[in-house]
Amino acid sequence: MNIILNKYILVNLVASFLILLTVYILQYFFNMAPCDMCIKERYPYYIIGILAVINIFIDSHQILKTLIIKLLFIATSFFGFLYSIYHVGIERKFWTGRTECSGQNTALDIEALSAQLMNTPIIRCDEATLLFNLISIAELNVVAMILLLILNAFVLYKKI
Repeated sequence: MNIILNKYILVNLVASFLILLTVYILQYFFNMAPCDMCIKERYPYYIIGILAVINIFIDSHQILKTLIIKLLFIATSFFGFLYSIYHVGIERKFWTGRTECSGQNTALDIEALSAQLMNTPIIRCDEATLLFNLISIAELNVVAMILLLILNAFVLYKKI
């Protein structure tokens, strides 16, 4: 396999891993609970990571595999970018979006559910979770997705 393509795949894998690691650290160690849309914004990173691992371990039908992986990487990063833009627009009140909230409920009976609801913070998709009181996590995701999209588009149209 071409060395440039190997590095391209590795960059996608490492970027996806680091971004997912960061959001899980923010969620579990800094108590920055994600809204429902934030959780769905993670899906493209899972897909990119899985595709990268598949591409690393499978080495048959080189031309077809290269084309499929490139197209899937760019499609995944493109749709991830669009969804992130949509989320930022909702956070910044450019348009209205989802009105439901999210929380982590694991209760099995009505008393436990009631107690958990009273103690669980409500995470709304239209309220930004800010880092350093400056930029929202969704906005950082837009930046990450646009960088992956540019990388993937560049490699897609470059003759490798």
